[in-house]
Amino acid sequence: MTAGKDRSPCARCAEALGRSCCQPGPGERLATLTATDVERIRTATGWRQERFVEHEPLAAEEALAYEARRPGYRGYFRTTTVRWGLRAEGGACVFLGNDGCTLSPATRPTACLLYPFEPREHGWTLAVERSGSVELAARSGEPRCLAAEEARSRGALLRGFAIDVGGLTALIDRLRAEVKAHPQSLGFVKSREPRSVGEAAECDRSPRLRRARLR
Repeated sequence: MTAGKDRSPCARCAEALGRSCCQPGPGERLATLTATDVERIRTATGWRQERFVEHEPLAAEEALAYEARRPGYRGYFRTTTVRWGLRAEGGACVFLGNDGCTLSPATRPTACLLYPFEPREHGWTLAVERSGSVELAARSGEPRCLAAEEARSRGALLRGFAIDVGGLTALIDRLRAEVKAHPQSLGFVKSREPRSVGEAAECDRSPRLRRARLR
C-alpha cells in the first residue's frame, strides 16, 4: 500500500480537507459539461444522459455573468440559458467511486481534466483560492484543492498533476473548441428552455412562461 505523499493529491484530497472537488457543498455545483462531454460519456458508459447530467436553468443575466466570470465558457449560452453540469447524488458526483473517478481520463469531462486550472483571457489561473496551509484549508469550509495548498510554485503544481504548460494549453484549447461547438450540438436534447438570452429575458418577465419553464 502506498502511503503519504506518494499517493496523488487527488487521492489524498478528501482525507486531508474533508471533501474533494467531486463532493459539492451546499449551493455548489459540479463541473459544467458541453455536448461533446455528454456524448463522449454516453458512448463510453452506455448511460442515458439523465443519469449523469443536471440541467440548471439560468436567468439571462445569470448566463451573461457566468460567461463574463469564466472566459473559457464564452459562447456557451448562445442558444440556451441552461447550464449542463455533472449530477450529484448523496453529496457526490455520480461517477465518484471508492478509488476516485470511475471514468477513464479519456472519457472525463474536459473541465474535470483542467481542474484546478481555469482559462482566463490570456493564459490560466487557479479556479480556487489558497488558504496557505493544508490545516487552514481543512478548516475553511470553502472549496479548496490539496495540490494547490501543497505546491510552492506554479511549476510544482503542474508537476503534481503530471502536466506541463503545453499540455495545459492544449486542454484549454480543447475546452474552447467544445464550448464553441456546444450551441450547435444541442439538437438531440429535448428542452423546453428558452433558446436564446433574449427569449430567456422575455420568460423572466412573464409569470406564465416562467412557471412553464420551471415545471
